[in-house]
Amino acid sequence: MSSSLNPSGMTPIFTREVLLNAEAAIATTDAEIIDISNGYGKTIGFRTVDRDPLSRDVPPGEEEPRKRLIFRGERALRVTAELNNGIETFFPVICEDVLLCGPNRSEELTRELMVHTIDSFEASDEAKALTDMIKTNLKGSAVDKVILFGPGEVGVEYEEHNWLQSCLEFAAARVIARAAQEVSSAPSVAILAQDFFSSVCKKVLPEFDIEIIECYGAKGFTLVDDNTIAIAHHPSFPFREIIADLARPAVLSMRAQDDPSLTKDLLRTVCDIDSERSREMIKEYREVLLPVSQPTFHENVWYFRK
Repeated sequence: MSSSLNPSGMTPIFTREVLLNAEAAIATTDAEIIDISNGYGKTIGFRTVDRDPLSRDVPPGEEEPRKRLIFRGERALRVTAELNNGIETFFPVICEDVLLCGPNRSEELTRELMVHTIDSFEASDEAKALTDMIKTNLKGSAVDKVILFGPGEVGVEYEEHNWLQSCLEFAAARVIARAAQEVSSAPSVAILAQDFFSSVCKKVLPEFDIEIIECYGAKGFTLVDDNTIAIAHHPSFPFREIIADLARPAVLSMRAQDDPSLTKDLLRTVCDIDSERSREMIKEYREVLLPVSQPTFHENVWYFRK
């Protein structure tokens, strides 16, 4: 990475090395302090109260902190620049304790809700439009996976979480993968999902051919390549910046680009904002809109690599 602190430059902030090293730093220790490298030659220790391994799920009906990776993009880099701090003080990935909820819905009920949602969605106009769009625009491709980033929980129900929306996104991913399989030269098209899933999700989702990416929040991004359909719906992380730095997937589904004047607004609450790097990436794509209402991925635009 460049040693120059230039927030408007095209130098990547995120690299596979930084993401994989951060994952490894958490996974290989049960210490109170997690040492994370920033890719600029510096390492800092992040204190965590969670010293248990990744495999320990939050018990049903409980809330407990779990250590997870948090992403800081160009906006955070601008703050560092305004404070006149050196590039070595900027960390694109940090470790924090995140309060997670254990499941409060049974596996049986979650399974029933998934079946009902899938059946309903597959009969919808949206499903047909997605199928036609994918088959038309990916004919002759080698797409081999669909990755959902931050689709949400289906085994946990609470006031702030729209679990039905999550069910719909999983149902849509199945339709998309099936359509891609019909026109792709790849032997199969997998469906992967990255989020902070409960034990119920980890049990039920694989029954619907959805593979859970077991990680602390970064591994899924390192799996994105030319043959990926990458989807993020209202993410709480800088999705487009991370993708812009790492890969050029066959398809991107995300919120449309902002007005360029908003890119430098440090007070915006939207997490996934455009950067100079993401704007440059989008020049390599063509925008496709569904001809019907899109309640599942509302406000998302479909970008196909040229």
